[in-house]
Amino acid sequence: MVSVAVVVILVGLVHVTSLLRTLAEQELESLHDEGGLHRAAWTLDVSMRHGEGDCRSGQAPDPPRERVSFSEARLRTMLGQVQADVAAPMRQLSLDYLELAEEMQSRRGCEGLLAPDLLRRRALLDEQLTNVWVSRLQELHREVSRKDRDAREFGNAAAIGGILIAGLSLVVAVVVAARAAGVLTRALANLTETAQRVGRGDFRTPVSIGNPPSELADFGDELERMRLQLEQLETLKQEILASISHELRTPLSKIRESLALLQDGVVGEVDPRQRKVVQIARRACESEIRMVTTLLDLSRLRAGSPVRRHPGVSLDHLVARAIDDERAVADERGVAIKLEAAGDSPTGNFDSVMIERAIANLIRNAIAVSNRGQTVTVRRTFVHDRPGARTWACVRVEDHGPGVPEEIRESMFNAFVTRAVPNSAKSVGIGIGLSLAREIASAHAGELDCPTQPTGAVFRLWLPLDDQPSPSTTS
Repeated sequence: MVSVAVVVILVGLVHVTSLLRTLAEQELESLHDEGGLHRAAWTLDVSMRHGEGDCRSGQAPDPPRERVSFSEARLRTMLGQVQADVAAPMRQLSLDYLELAEEMQSRRGCEGLLAPDLLRRRALLDEQLTNVWVSRLQELHREVSRKDRDAREFGNAAAIGGILIAGLSLVVAVVVAARAAGVLTRALANLTETAQRVGRGDFRTPVSIGNPPSELADFGDELERMRLQLEQLETLKQEILASISHELRTPLSKIRESLALLQDGVVGEVDPRQRKVVQIARRACESEIRMVTTLLDLSRLRAGSPVRRHPGVSLDHLVARAIDDERAVADERGVAIKLEAAGDSPTGNFDSVMIERAIANLIRNAIAVSNRGQTVTVRRTFVHDRPGARTWACVRVEDHGPGVPEEIRESMFNAFVTRAVPNSAKSVGIGIGLSLAREIASAHAGELDCPTQPTGAVFRLWLPLDDQPSPSTTS
């Protein structure tokens, strides 16, 4: 019966390994080729931009044309080397870039680089290239998530099936040999714990099952190999998120600076209608920069990068700054923000930027689900009776919105898990705000939880303090 249990678990393991191998052989190899095409097309676009700038500044047209020709040849070579399974949109965009470059080169001097119709085509291709690449990364994330979910389901099912069968074998083993049964029980318990850890997404802890019977030793090795593959897959996902976030943040910052110069009238007077359009563009740009920064911070924290903690940081000061950051959005939606903080300001060993961002995320979510005329309450208190520290500070953010459905309480802190909020104007985001806030809390040896409420929702950020408050400030 033990052999049957091992067979059941190994069948699940083989299936999980097959899922991972399929992902590595198909998706990641295709993404590598598409990444090469993306870099080559982007280099050609940059060469055209530099050529345009040289022509507008009055420089000789030959050096820009040479750069464009070199980048065109590189893209053409890359297009001939990639495999046939590269996605059709990326291949077509590369061909469109080559066609544009050839048409620019066919015109004399700077005429091709400055032609309005070709500039419009280049701008459109640049936008399409970014959209296709971002869409491809999102597709990869969905595929990785699906494979990861399938792997966990099969791993848990195999572990449960193996445990059930092994449980029957233990009854027989007790009669035959108590000592052999004890060894087998301990080995299976260790395997179960490991399978459950992997099922919960803990890929960092190595498999440790002691000295198992020979029939389980091979399974332990296979389980460790599976864990390593899943860990590499998780690392790759975080690296992809960090890479695309970094690539997007630089051009977005330049767009923000350009819009600020335009709004300030540096390049000419701006009438009220134009100023309103620029303000709308700036708000949208700031929103995208905030999302990209959140993605970058989340990937860094999950990769184990340390936070920049400093002793003696005032928590009340960080709460006030977070409220100020979200005040404009709250006023626009007609939502009031109320701060309650009794007693002396607590201090702690905090990364001030990260803590402020975590609190701002909680406040922003509360504002988003609140209706006009409602109030979001931010309350800072002290707690002495929690384990782990002499004194804890609790930042409690409470709203009067529709609340948190029970079916998403287990998954709402996971990254990229999102759903529409009923009876609320809150748009569906990408699901990283709460995940980042919890990662920040964990990096400070704290916690983020959401207790059940009759109405509305309450999120509590728990942080250990390095100073004892006076008794009058304890709640």
